[in-house]
Amino acid sequence: MALLVGSASLAQEQAPPPAAPEQRSSVQWQLMVGGLATLDGYAPAGHMGLLLGSGWEFPALRFRFQFLAGTPNSIVDSRTEVKLEQYTFGIWLDTPVLESGAWRWGVGAGAAIHVFGRSTFALYQGVRPANPRFVPSLLTGPDTSVRWRFARRFALEGTAAMDIVFGRPILGYVEDTGFVPLHRGWPVRPRLSLAFMILP
Repeated sequence: MALLVGSASLAQEQAPPPAAPEQRSSVQWQLMVGGLATLDGYAPAGHMGLLLGSGWEFPALRFRFQFLAGTPNSIVDSRTEVKLEQYTFGIWLDTPVLESGAWRWGVGAGAAIHVFGRSTFALYQGVRPANPRFVPSLLTGPDTSVRWRFARRFALEGTAAMDIVFGRPILGYVEDTGFVPLHRGWPVRPRLSLAFMILP
């Protein structure tokens, strides 16, 4: 009996210790692909487009580069058709307000270069369209986001933002009496986006 007890004790001493839990870095890289919708004041339905983003998330701060590309809008009246394109590239920062399990709610703000591309086509004889041009402007404003992490490496994130645009173009006609504005756009524009996220 003593021999059996001794053998059992020896086997317990030689058993390997349990594996330590996997350590995860406090800094996490992420990639975002999604779509957006903005009410801009130029077209009744605003404009929609593509969102691409990449950045790093720390325990108390997230740092992201984002590229927003809107689909071209056609603004038509009785004399001309204007094709308006919009592109944004900038930096956004946010911090978590609430984190619970798979959910994260964050608030932050961003700043970006926003470029308008304008091409004009005459629909009426005697109208001379302006030459195509790109108009750079500044975009900034707050945003808030909610993220649902449905798997270890994948998540969905919805964002609501209020973009403030400085230097937006005013569309109109130059007549004998001077410039007649038709579409001024909005200086403050609400934006919604939904993105699929990869979290390596």
